[in-house]
Amino acid sequence: MDTRNDTYLKPFGSLQLIAIIAVVIGHFAVKEPAFINSHWVSFCFVYSGLFTAIRHRFGQDYGLRDHFHFMGDKLAKLYPLHLLALALGLFDAWLVWGNSTINLKVLFSQLTLTSPWIHDPDYYFAINPVAWFCCDLFFLYLTAPLVVKLLRLMSISWQIALIIALLTLEFAAGFSPADGSRTPILGMYHLYQFPPIRLLDYGTGIILYNITREPWWNRARKRLTAATATTIEIGGIAAFVLLYMIEEAHLFGYCYRAYCVMAPGIAVLLATFLLTSGMGGLVSSILSLSSLTLLKKTGAEIYLLQFAVYFMLWPVFNHLGLERYDMRQFIPYLAVLLAVSWLVHRYYVLPAGRWLKSVRDRLP
Repeated sequence: MDTRNDTYLKPFGSLQLIAIIAVVIGHFAVKEPAFINSHWVSFCFVYSGLFTAIRHRFGQDYGLRDHFHFMGDKLAKLYPLHLLALALGLFDAWLVWGNSTINLKVLFSQLTLTSPWIHDPDYYFAINPVAWFCCDLFFLYLTAPLVVKLLRLMSISWQIALIIALLTLEFAAGFSPADGSRTPILGMYHLYQFPPIRLLDYGTGIILYNITREPWWNRARKRLTAATATTIEIGGIAAFVLLYMIEEAHLFGYCYRAYCVMAPGIAVLLATFLLTSGMGGLVSSILSLSSLTLLKKTGAEIYLLQFAVYFMLWPVFNHLGLERYDMRQFIPYLAVLLAVSWLVHRYYVLPAGRWLKSVRDRLP
């Protein structure tokens, strides 16, 4: 895998886009979306860890000033969008729901990216219900150099063993009998979105990348042809779907939203395309189509604006008598969401990011 060439990254951008749209589908088109949302949210965190490891080396000479620039780039890219989503959430609360009061503590926690740390649904469901994801990302980025460097000190075998051990502990804590005879330690939504728990997802993505640096992995890639890559991709997708069905049917009810339920399928899917990306496989080629580039660039906008756009359209849907999970409502909503996301990306996020980076560059 040539990490100097962005071509091999194209399929992963498309997979992340699919994951984000699946989360939107779970929120607005499926009546019982818990497993769908949990699975694809975890996928996005694993992808973030993988992408961070690919893009950033965090070498021995990486210092505090370097991390300041790293975090500055992340803030310039995501924080303006986060602010816009919060502003639109407040506007929706006032216009749609007639709520003229603002909980300043909740607003402060959102602005300071601390809401996921507070065990109170009034904080992590308020204003913009998906803002916690953005807050978690900043925590993961903040700790990324330490996590990446610590994992590199370990052999691949120990890295995999560590993740398995942590996931086993999480599963044991999150196990909940069907009769609800005890409250699971991790069986709370707060810990589903608690930043340290999401280090499991993020670390798994980093370990997946570290595996690709092993000699045996590169030897396996060199033996691939377009035909064998296509076969592996189809097999990986089939294994992912099978694991997804097994996880939902037999594990999810006993481990409330715990990432370990979803880990095998996500790891298999991403590892498959890490192995075959750039090798001419049919599925990778489709996922790399230039026509998808426009949408892939707006993934963060789609994710963070999904509730704001929906609540703006809700009075129209309500007037037409369309229910939340009616496809006659969802399809136009999705079309509007995609259009708004592109406009926000093109005319707000990019200019704001360039301005913030210019300000940062002028600092001493």
